[in-house]
Amino acid sequence: MIYWAHLIGSFLLRFVPPRVGYLVASVLGPLVAACWPGQYRSAWENMARVLGPSADPTEVSRRVREMFRNYGKYVVDLLWMPRASLHDLERNFHIVGLDHVEQAINRGNGLVMVTAHLGNSDLGAAILAHKGFAVSAIVETLRPLRWNERVQRIREQVGVQAIPLEDGARDMFAALRANHILGVLIDRPLVKEGVPVRFFDAMTRVPEGAARLAMRTGAGVVAVGVVRRGRRFVAHVSPLLDVEPSGDRARDAQELTQRAVDWLESVIRQHPDQWFMFRDMWPKEA
Repeated sequence: MIYWAHLIGSFLLRFVPPRVGYLVASVLGPLVAACWPGQYRSAWENMARVLGPSADPTEVSRRVREMFRNYGKYVVDLLWMPRASLHDLERNFHIVGLDHVEQAINRGNGLVMVTAHLGNSDLGAAILAHKGFAVSAIVETLRPLRWNERVQRIREQVGVQAIPLEDGARDMFAALRANHILGVLIDRPLVKEGVPVRFFDAMTRVPEGAARLAMRTGAGVVAVGVVRRGRRFVAHVSPLLDVEPSGDRARDAQELTQRAVDWLESVIRQHPDQWFMFRDMWPKEA
């Protein structure tokens, strides 16, 4: 079903501008939420955690509906990107902290750019590639595979090399050794693996691969959140998240990951309905 929705959406956007697609996404978002009960439940529980224990359930539900609308707009952006002028997109895209990216790249060891399912990280990667940076991104393989092929093709069309999470370790190291930017989504909840972090006042586990990659290659690490503001986008880039080596690599990886999570939390707090987390972020086992 999702493959055909992608296919139909790509076809329709040949004839209508994105603003029409946004309107359709705003209408269909709550309907999609109603047809996706498991993901809606996870999104509701995650939103309640983000808004805090005093949040009114009615407000939590309203924010979740808005989240689904924003996710629909993200899908419109993704489908539209290959046909859009990146020059035009860049005019509506502002980067706060670009100097932190340049600082890391000037070191010559690459940059691990940690982000979350927030706003539109794909557009951020495309803009950086358009500015002349070499950009790769670690991506999960989507199902069905023919949908995955279409999504990864879009990323490559806008200048971003997609590296599969499952079997791309060699390409990840090669990208950093070539002084590329390597984008990594870190808000992937794990039950038994990964590293423990405190996130919105509760413990969970997230992947530590980004920290380990940086520590092994000497790459810099920044966290980034790309958020929508009307028809414009703002990318917030953290300062370099360096950790002084302690001799305990597991401890250093945990500290570096926690610093990245803390920074992303600060952005998500300001834009909770742009955080597209449809899985249980805080499993009961955590």
